[in-house]
Amino acid sequence: MSFGSNQGGNNYGGFLPPPPPGSWTGATQPIPSGGAYRTPAGPSSAQADETWFEAEIPFAGAAVPVRCACCCGPAEIPRAITATVTLGRTHHTRRAEVAYCRACVAAVKGGTRWGWIHGALALGVAAVFPVLLSLAWLYAPAAVTFATTPVVALGALFLLAKLWPEAPIARHRGATSGSRDAVWMLPFITGQNPTRLAGTNESWMRELGEMHRTAVTPRGKRPGKAVRFWVVPILATLLVIPTWFGLHGRVYFDNPTTASLTFNINDGLAEVTVAPNGHADVYLPSGHTVIEVMFNGRASERIAGDIDGFGKHLATPFGQACYATLSTVYGSAVMVGPREQMAAPGLRWYTLVGVQEVLEPFPRSVSAGRGQTGATRKRFTRVHCVTGAPQI
Repeated sequence: MSFGSNQGGNNYGGFLPPPPPGSWTGATQPIPSGGAYRTPAGPSSAQADETWFEAEIPFAGAAVPVRCACCCGPAEIPRAITATVTLGRTHHTRRAEVAYCRACVAAVKGGTRWGWIHGALALGVAAVFPVLLSLAWLYAPAAVTFATTPVVALGALFLLAKLWPEAPIARHRGATSGSRDAVWMLPFITGQNPTRLAGTNESWMRELGEMHRTAVTPRGKRPGKAVRFWVVPILATLLVIPTWFGLHGRVYFDNPTTASLTFNINDGLAEVTVAPNGHADVYLPSGHTVIEVMFNGRASERIAGDIDGFGKHLATPFGQACYATLSTVYGSAVMVGPREQMAAPGLRWYTLVGVQEVLEPFPRSVSAGRGQTGATRKRFTRVHCVTGAPQI
């Protein structure tokens, strides 16, 4: 399929008569100067909403107007439009080609590149923000970080759009913004030939409708804001979750005594109170930490340790309790190694590796991976120092 140049007539009014069936060769044809359909002209905001129209063609490869779908200028470069419908595991794709002039193709590609750059910069800001927030507010709650990061990403997008604005809609581009395709394909019904096209250039769409004797229906406003204004905040939210956990470790506080104890973390930046013979856990920033164990308002013990990102640690006072790593299997899994392995005695700080449960019993059931019929789980718990029997 080839596209010819449209040299005659007024590019902003009228429409080309439809070519004979099966003869879309791109031959030069004049544009009537007094046509009823005129492409709106004049500069306007690049973010202005655009009315879009819908029309139906007999099949995906049916003839379409031989002029630029964006500005009604000469047909110089074909651009493919596609739509895919999935039924079960089968993907059905339809493809058509519409013509653009060189200027509008450059504008579409430039707008896409412009949007990718803005989105990447905003996502970079969102990636750095949790790190900066953790430096400025060491114990910022996870909920605050998760809630503010997408807002920061969205703010960065608006700021970039303000500092580095998209060019206004040029006069020669007519009814479309010029920064994205003027015609696109709508989802179709598999098993039926008719294909629906949508476009923002009313003149081009009405010409398409007359070519195939089908109605052209206005469908409301096409939002001017690009998809990056909702895609980037979503990606920022997905990105901030592993980032936050990479900056924090989970610390379990075990109180093996018969009195209530308070764990004062880094001179009061955080505090955890644990009931007698109980335990609690919190996420703390990675790095070196100093914990004072308070009893009746006075420090009775000091625990120091290094918190790893994504890590698990246990803090216990006085070094008198004993701990062990217990293993169990589910389904058809085979036990490898001992079922019980005693931890080093007398420690106040433990770094736990490969342990799923801490100070909690094994779950009744677990989910096995795809293709597996069993699983192995480990837990770290307080045990009797002589018999090794679990005490929790």
